[in-house]
This record gives sequence, C-alpha cells and structure tokens, in this order.
Amino acid sequence: MKANQFQRHLAQLKGWRETAFILALAERAYPNFSLFSQVVAFSGAQSVLTCLQQGWDALVENAEEDRYIEILELLEENVPDLEDYDMYGAITAVGFCETLEQALLSQVNTDKRRATDSAQNSFEGVMEFLEATEGEGLSEDDLVKLFDNSPLIKREMAFQEELVDRLRKESVPDEHVVAGLRLLASDEGVSNIGISLDDE
Repeated sequence: MKANQFQRHLAQLKGWRETAFILALAERAYPNFSLFSQVVAFSGAQSVLTCLQQGWDALVENAEEDRYIEILELLEENVPDLEDYDMYGAITAVGFCETLEQALLSQVNTDKRRATDSAQNSFEGVMEFLEATEGEGLSEDDLVKLFDNSPLIKREMAFQEELVDRLRKESVPDEHVVAGLRLLASDEGVSNIGISLDDE
C-alpha cells in the first residue's frame, strides 16, 4: 500500500473502526506497560489492564458514552507519574496509557478524529526507542538511515496497514472480529518496540 493511500484510508476510519484501530495500537504496546509494571511493582497495573479489556468489551457491547467515561476515570487514576520514575520504561508505559486514553475518548468526543495522530504517535514511539537504544552519537542523516532500515519501523508500518485494511472490510465489531484484531495486535506477545514478556 502506498503511503498516501494508507493515510487516506486511515483518515476515513470513523466510529467503532477508529476506536478499534487505536485500541489495537494500545494492545500492541501493552507489553511495554506490563514490563514496566513488573520491574517497579506498579500498584495500578491490574486496573490499567482492566481498562484495556473493558475498552474492547464496550466496543463489542456497543456501550453508551457513560461506560467509556467510567473506564477513562479508572485509567486516569492509575497512569504512572513520570516524575516518580527515572527510567525509559516509564515513558513507554505512559505512552501505552495515552494511546488507550485516545481510544476511549474517541467514543466520548466523536467529533475529533484521532486515528491519524495515534498512528503517528505509535511510529514516533518506535523512533524514540531506536534513537535511545541505537542512535547515540549519530548525525541526523544517520538517524534517518537507522529509521529507514529498522525492522521495527517496517514491522510497525506493515501492522498498521494490515489493521486498516482489515477494519475497512468489517461491518460490525462483534466478538469474532475483536478477537481477530486483538490476535493481530498482540503479535505473539511482542510489542511495537520489540519487547516480549516471554523473554523474561
């Protein structure tokens, strides 16, 4: 899929499809949050996981706006405070929470399109990780080469393209469709930045 075609299809996602797209981005980033939570014994970990699960459940149930507001309130109470953690993992954990928040907000404030920004933020999260882990001392040109040749970037693009393509073909977010989206997003437990909880 060409870049301009992808961007056009992405911008056309509305309603449940837009919410599902952003939820899938969050699902894919969840191992980042989970690893952080395990390392620091984060007290809000289970509540945040509940928010992710309930976000998907609400989509299947075609829940009212109030249900999404309830989930948002629980999420906001349990987002890690970056000032409390001097570690890169906290940034990726908060990034996951922010993506989940955008997915939930897409059902509360339906006038604002959020899929394109969320897709870009996911790409930027991968680029920031690459810069932090492999880009020390590189010039801007070399950083661009690093990004262009990175398997993580290519994997992110392939995932987002497949996700958009799949969402455009579905008519309703029933349990079967949502299960398929979550399976695609989970990518055998490997996150958008290559973290796998199975490696522990």
